[in-house]
Amino acid sequence: VEKFGKALNYAEAALSFIECGNAMEQGPMESKSPYTMYSETVELIRYAVRLKTHSGPNATPEDKQLAALCYRCLALLYWRMFRLKRDHAVKYSKALIEYFKNSSKAAQNPSSWGNSGKSTGTPSPMSPSPSPVSSVGSQGSTGPPSSSPIISIPQRIHQMAANHVSITNSILHSYDYWEMADNLAKENREFFNDLDALMGPVTLHSSMEHLVQYTQQGLHWVRNSTHLS
Repeated sequence: VEKFGKALNYAEAALSFIECGNAMEQGPMESKSPYTMYSETVELIRYAVRLKTHSGPNATPEDKQLAALCYRCLALLYWRMFRLKRDHAVKYSKALIEYFKNSSKAAQNPSSWGNSGKSTGTPSPMSPSPSPVSSVGSQGSTGPPSSSPIISIPQRIHQMAANHVSITNSILHSYDYWEMADNLAKENREFFNDLDALMGPVTLHSSMEHLVQYTQQGLHWVRNSTHLS
């Protein structure tokens, strides 16, 4: 009961952070961005979920209801985080596509290579050269050397790719948590049917205000059913 009470308190506190992040979106930019606020809220909710297991034979309906409400919040938070950085993702995507398209053309262009496979002129930035890892690996090899060229990727491209993956991963997290919430909601149909009827169902396109109101009501019912003050 103690862990459940703590998890419930953390979930309720997270709703205040969601409201704060939403206010940051609407008003002038503060020292902390809405994205950062939502990201920190995600960690708080994930911690709340870890406090009390919702699986296994000892899990109560309230455990599952609390987890489902938390997963709904996580799904919408991750979706919102993606939306906040969508323009960055598009920019990174275009830059990466352009870079690898040009790299592919450069790799297929034999103009600067002789028949022996050695450069006949000044090496270009895209000229294949063995990396330290490949050199070490080849020392103990008795087979013929690999004919595949090794293309070095500039640090800025590597960083762009990492940033792009970080942003787009939010979409995957969002859908994963949404499915987890759906599965738990199916085990508690009456609870969530009543909540949907009273507050209106939450979707991935719901506003942060609606999410907070919906979750507050759900947490209130959970608290009452467990007789926690």
